[in-house]
Amino acid sequence: NPLSMSSHTLEYFDVAGRADAIRIAFHAAGVEFTDKRFTFQEWQGFKAETTDWTYKNGLPVLTVDGQKFTQSLALLRYAGRKGKLYPEDAVQAMRVDEVMDINQDILAKTPSPPDAEEKKKQREAYGAGKMLELMSRLQQLAEQSTTGWIAGTKDMSIADLVVYGLLFMIRKGDFDHIQTDYSDKFEKLVGLEKAVPEHPAVKAYYASRQ
Repeated sequence: NPLSMSSHTLEYFDVAGRADAIRIAFHAAGVEFTDKRFTFQEWQGFKAETTDWTYKNGLPVLTVDGQKFTQSLALLRYAGRKGKLYPEDAVQAMRVDEVMDINQDILAKTPSPPDAEEKKKQREAYGAGKMLELMSRLQQLAEQSTTGWIAGTKDMSIADLVVYGLLFMIRKGDFDHIQTDYSDKFEKLVGLEKAVPEHPAVKAYYASRQ
């Protein structure tokens, strides 16, 4: 496969964030890639100096044979296709896309006003309102699945990796003013939170990082 001979560089920070799902999918596919990790300080300097619009809107950025690509979900679909973690069936792929878009909505709609008190107030209202509605749809999809994976795929998909990333962020306390046990009311999502780290592809990626 000539694609596997392509040169890949993924640029992000030295955190899981929006890149670990991509890293895991590449690893599952056996795609060798340069995993370039900025410190936040390096990134601030680089972003201030660069005139390239590729980087002005943030990371991750993936370079494939000299061509640069942005948007984490586009990169993830590409890596997912290569790692067989994105369905070929159009309807099943639409379900995976739906889950990933809901997850993106949860992050994108999160209020972040500059005032600390106002942020706390708005985040708590968000957790009890719109975020709850979006999480409830994810729970509903997980309940409808007969396979244990959120999009009803036979095996884990990139949708599971993306939702796991959100659940991990909440559990770690990285989602300001959202309680660390917030996800516990969504029983099927808690099941997913436990299943993803035990998947062979995920375990293999993290073992390779030791």
